Amino acid sequence: VDVITCPVDAVTTNAAGSCDIQAQAVAPVFTIPAGTGTSYYLDITLNDGPAENLFANHLPIDPMLNGVLGISKTTSLKNVVRGQLVPYSIILTETLGVTLSGLEIRDTIPAGFKYVTGSATVDGVPQEPISAGTNNGRDLVWNNISLPVGGVSEIRVLLAVGSGVGTGEYTNIAQAFVSILNDAASGIGSATVRVIPDPIFDCSDITGKVFDDKNADGYQNQGEQGIANVRVVSAKGLITTTDKYGRYHVTCAAVPDEQRGSNFILKVDERSLPSGYRMTTENPRVIKLTRGKATKFNFGASIHRVVRIDLNDAAFIDDKAELKDYWKPTLNKLYEELQKGPAVLRLSYVGDIESEKLALARLENIRSIIESTWNDMACCYNLTIETELYWRRGKPVEAFKGGAK
Repeated sequence: VDVITCPVDAVTTNAAGSCDIQAQAVAPVFTIPAGTGTSYYLDITLNDGPAENLFANHLPIDPMLNGVLGISKTTSLKNVVRGQLVPYSIILTETLGVTLSGLEIRDTIPAGFKYVTGSATVDGVPQEPISAGTNNGRDLVWNNISLPVGGVSEIRVLLAVGSGVGTGEYTNIAQAFVSILNDAASGIGSATVRVIPDPIFDCSDITGKVFDDKNADGYQNQGEQGIANVRVVSAKGLITTTDKYGRYHVTCAAVPDEQRGSNFILKVDERSLPSGYRMTTENPRVIKLTRGKATKFNFGASIHRVVRIDLNDAAFIDDKAELKDYWKPTLNKLYEELQKGPAVLRLSYVGDIESEKLALARLENIRSIIESTWNDMACCYNLTIETELYWRRGKPVEAFKGGAK
C-alpha cells in the first residue's frame, strides 16, 4: 500500500490526507474469530514527505495457543482381549475465555488397533474422521471443530483390537491443533488398555484324573476307578483337588508361547493319597502346552506290597560294608518274592556301636547290589528301594562322649 496515493485497495483516507490501512481505529479484540475479515498488509510504501503518516495498520501477533484447550482421553475398559471393541472418549474444554474455531483433533490409535467405521460421534452427532495420511494410517482427524466460551465437546469412537496384537499395554493419544497455524492448542490426552489372554483362544486348560492303577502299568484300564480328594499342585502354587471320580480341572493354567508352546509341571501331593497308596506314574510330570488347547495329565497310584529286610552289624564283615557269605544266598529268596508282583523294597538298618558313616555305607552297598541284580533280570516293573536307619541307643555312638570313632 502506498500511504500517500492511497490506492483503491486501501481502506479510507483520514483527515490528514494519509491512508488508513485498516478501517478499525484500534486493534481488534482477540475475541473476534480468526478469518472473519480483518485485513492487514505486510508491504507498505513510505515516501519522504511531511504529510506522510501511517495509521491503523494493526499487525496481528499469534498468541501462544498450547494449553488454551483442555483435553482428556478415557476408556471404560481396563483389560481387553483380541477381537474386542474398545470405546474411547475425547473431552475438549475451552479454557482461554474466547470462541475457538477451526480446530483439528488428531487421535493416534495404537498399532494393531482398527477404527470401527461409523462409530465416531461429535457431541452425539455422527461425524466420520479422516486419515491424516501419516503415522502408517494410525491418525484419525476431525476438522473444523468449534468451541464457544467455556464450551465442552465430546468425541466418541470405537476401536477393535486386532488379531495380531500381543499381550501388554497399549496407549491411545489425542491432541488438538489450530488448523491455520498447524500449532498445538492443547496438551496430550491418553488412555491405556491392557490386552490380556483370551480365555477361549489363548489360555490352555488342564484336565486329568488320579486313578487306582491296580496292575501298576501306568495306564487307566477297564475297572480302575479314580481316587477322590487327592491334591494336585503346580510349580507356581496352583492347587486343585480331585472329585469323587478322581477328576480335576485347572482353568487357564498357562498362556503358552505362541510359536513354541510352554512346559508345565504338575505334581501329586503323595501325602493326600489314601493310606498305603504309592505313585505308579511319573511324579511330577512335565508336559508341553499349546496355546488355546486343553491338555490331559493323568496320574496313577496303587497299594504296593512292601517287602522289608532288616539289617544290623552281625550280617556284615567287621568294620566293612560287605555282607557275610553266609547271608548272601538269602538275597535270591528276596528276588523270588519281588517277582510275585509289584512291590516296594524297604531296607532297614539298626545301628549299635558302629559309626554312622559305616552304617550308611552298608545300606548303600546292599541297595546297589539289589538294584544292579534286578536290572539285569529285566523283570516286570521298576523296583523302588527305600532305606531307613535307626539307632538302638537313639543316636550314633560317636554322639556319646568318649564313643568309638
